Amino acid sequence: MVEEIGVIHAIEQRNNQQVIVVETQIKSTCGSCEAQSNCATGSIAKVFATKHERLRFQLNDIVEVGQKVSLGIPEENLLKASVMVYCLPLLALVVSALLGQSTLPLVGLDAEVWLILFSAICSYLTFRFVRRYLSRADQGEFYPRILKVFPLEIDNIHIKQV
Repeated sequence: MVEEIGVIHAIEQRNNQQVIVVETQIKSTCGSCEAQSNCATGSIAKVFATKHERLRFQLNDIVEVGQKVSLGIPEENLLKASVMVYCLPLLALVVSALLGQSTLPLVGLDAEVWLILFSAICSYLTFRFVRRYLSRADQGEFYPRILKVFPLEIDNIHIKQV
């Protein structure tokens, strides 16, 4: 299970259901690299503002804005989505290049430009199909789930000395 901590940003009511908006921070991998002080890429990554992702969840628990939650997605689902996003368009590129190489000359399109254009269009359409499929699976197997709601942090903790 891949886990991330998010903060409840807003609480909404929709169709008699409580919907919470959880905000997570998108982290750069440069933040955990040991060579970040000597790397130009790490310096460039620090310049750009951190990005936030907002996710919506239906939750029946009593929560408050500012409360932290633990989100998770199973590794298998993350791997499936990665294969769909990266490998299917690449596979479409290779298959369309092989198919176009044998069929495009039959219709009079002999130039390599047509083959490149045909392969690029097929790859793009495959990527759009995968994107649409994954967005329709919203709240499905590729969407994170709330694993735990942390109690609201209390700023003023009084300690008695005995």
